Order: sequence, then C-alpha cells, then structure tokens
Amino acid sequence: MNSMLKILLVATAIVSFSVVARLSVAEVNMQEGNWETTMEMKIEGLPFPMPPVTSKVTQCITKKDLIPKTAKKNQKCDIKEQKITGNTVSWKMVCVDMNSTMESQGETTYDGNRYQGTVKSKTIKKDKPGQAMTSTMQMKGIRLGACSK
Repeated sequence: MNSMLKILLVATAIVSFSVVARLSVAEVNMQEGNWETTMEMKIEGLPFPMPPVTSKVTQCITKKDLIPKTAKKNQKCDIKEQKITGNTVSWKMVCVDMNSTMESQGETTYDGNRYQGTVKSKTIKKDKPGQAMTSTMQMKGIRLGACSK
C-alpha cells in the first residue's frame, strides 16, 4: 500500500509539472506569425571602433519556437537551455560551422505584436582556438501578419 501511494504521488507530480510547463508557454503575450527582426550588433575587443551593424530578417515565430533565429545559414545550432518567465524567454545556444563555434545566451521579452531582446555571443575560430570574438546583438521585432505556408 505504501509503494502504491509513492507511485501515485510521483505520477501526480509529473503530470502537474507537465501542465505547468505548458501553461507557461501559453501565457507568453505573443501572437504567432511572420515577424520582422531588426538586429544591431556590436563587436567587442577590436583594435579599432567599428560602427554597429544593422540588419533585418523576416521569419515565422510560434509559441512552440519562441527564440528568434540569429544563426547564419551554414551554422548548425542546438539550444542547450531555455527558460520562460512571464513574457520573457531566455536561452543558451551553441552554433557550429566549418570554421567556428559560437556560444550565445539571449533573452527576448514579448509584448503582443512586438518584442525586444539581447544576444551575447562568443565566437572561437577553429584555426585560432586561443582567440575569441565577443559580440552583443540588440533585437527588436514586429509582427507583420500570418506565417506564409
């Protein structure tokens, strides 16, 4: 009887955790759809001051995948950690390509049809393993409409 009670308590805890995790995603104040992201990147540690680099990217963002894409086309990225607190999504990611490995951590806060976020990255080139380039990217997003199929 005692072991049955333990099994029931463990099963209840697992189901409760799953429900809470799903509710956290549902509570993010974000409308799914096609989003335009404006990114401004600053590279630190250069021997000369570099002006910020600004670019725009359009992508489909859903509640199942709340992290705006910042990787280059030839990079393979793995999300190592993701946390949702209210309307803020934070993550740690590692991206690898033929020439380098990039470790980054980011945070995005959604507000319905808009978001703001920051990604801090450290890139290590495979041919220069002792040298790392650090960058900070400020992001702003605005929802354009439904995702194209």
